[in-house]
Amino acid sequence: MQREEIQKLVEKYLHNSASAEETEKLFQWYRSEMNTDSEWDFDPQEDEENLKSFIFSKIDLPELAERQVPVYRRYSSLAAAATILIFLASGLYFYFKNDQIQTAPVPVKVAAKQKVEDIQPGGIKAILTLSDGKKIVLDDSQNGVLINQGGIKIHKNSKGIIEYTLSKSANEQSLTEKREIQTVYNTIQTPVGGKFQLNLADGSKVWLNSASSLRFPVFFAGDTREVELKGEAYFEVSKNDDKKFSVRSGNQTVEVLGTHFNINAYSDEPSITTTLIEGAVRVIELNTKKSQILKPGEQSKVDRDIRIQRKDTQAEVAWKDGYFYFENARIETVMRQLGRWYGITARYEGVLPEQHFEGAIATNLTLLEVLEILQKSNIHFRLDGKEVVVMP
Repeated sequence: MQREEIQKLVEKYLHNSASAEETEKLFQWYRSEMNTDSEWDFDPQEDEENLKSFIFSKIDLPELAERQVPVYRRYSSLAAAATILIFLASGLYFYFKNDQIQTAPVPVKVAAKQKVEDIQPGGIKAILTLSDGKKIVLDDSQNGVLINQGGIKIHKNSKGIIEYTLSKSANEQSLTEKREIQTVYNTIQTPVGGKFQLNLADGSKVWLNSASSLRFPVFFAGDTREVELKGEAYFEVSKNDDKKFSVRSGNQTVEVLGTHFNINAYSDEPSITTTLIEGAVRVIELNTKKSQILKPGEQSKVDRDIRIQRKDTQAEVAWKDGYFYFENARIETVMRQLGRWYGITARYEGVLPEQHFEGAIATNLTLLEVLEILQKSNIHFRLDGKEVVVMP
C-alpha cells in the first residue's frame, strides 16, 4: 500500500471509524510487514496495543527522517505511542528541531533530597459560583438539577456537562407580561489541572481550559449576549441575528453572531490570541478601538495592536480534545502549558540550546511520561516536588 493509504487506514482505525474491510486490510499490511526481514522485534502474535506501537514505527518514513524525526522504539506507555501516532497519521508528527537527537529513553532525574512522586494529569473539574456567592464543586456534584435560580434551571447532564435552561413557567411569564427577566450572573472557574464544558442558556457551548474562568448571565436579556473570559476557552456560539454575542477578555472584545472560535487570554502569555474555526468574528482592541474581522483559519494576536495570520486551527483547539499541541514552540511555551495542567512551576538552569518543539502529546499521561518524551531532545529535566528544573 502507498503511504497515503496507510495513513488514512491508521487514522480511521485509531478513531474507531474503520470498517471491517478496512481493519482487515490494515492487519494484512501489518502481517505482511512482520513476515519480511525487519529491524523491529515485535512478535506478530502479540496483542492489538502492540500493533499501534508497530504502526507508529513503520509509518516513520524516510521523508520524515530527513526532517530529523526521532524513531521512538520504546515508550514509557503504549498510550504515548498511540497518541503521537494519531497526529502522525493525520500528516503531523512530533520532532525536535536540533542537530542531535536522543532516541533511547532517558529517565527524568528526581531530586535526591526526597522521594518524588510522579504527578498525575488533570481532569474534568470546576467550581460554579452563583450570584449569591454560593459555590458548587461540579466534579463532585451528582447528575441532575443542581438548582433553580430565578426561573433558570441549572442542570448537570449524564455527560457531566452543565446546562442552563429557562423554565417553561418563567418563559411564559416573560412573554405574557412582556418584561425581561432580571439579569443574574454566575461564574464558572476551572482550577489548575481542570477543564469543563458548559452550555449557556441560549444554546451556546463553551469549553474551558485549565486555570480559566467565565462570567456569564444565567439568561441573556435584552439585545446582547455578553460574557467575560479569563484564561482560555473554545466557543460554539448559537446563531441569533437579533442578539450579538460578545466575549470580553483583557484588553479585547470579540463580537460574533454565530460561529466557532478559540480565545487564549492567559495573563502569562505575551498576547491574547483568537483563532476562528468557522463563521466570522470582529476582534476589537479596547485601548485603541482598532478592530479586525477574522476569516476561518485566521488568528489574531492582540497586545498593543492587532496582528492577523493564517493558522492551523486544529492545533489551536487540540487542548479541547485532550492533547498538548506544540507548533514551533520554545521550551518556555511548553512549560507554561504543562504548568497549568500539572500544577508545576519551571526553573531554568544553565544556557539552554535554541530548541523548538513540534507535535502532540496526550494530556492523560503523567508528568514524568511527558517529560521523558520531551527529554529526547538536548533539553533535560529534574523533578523536585512541584518544581521542574529545566537544564541543558
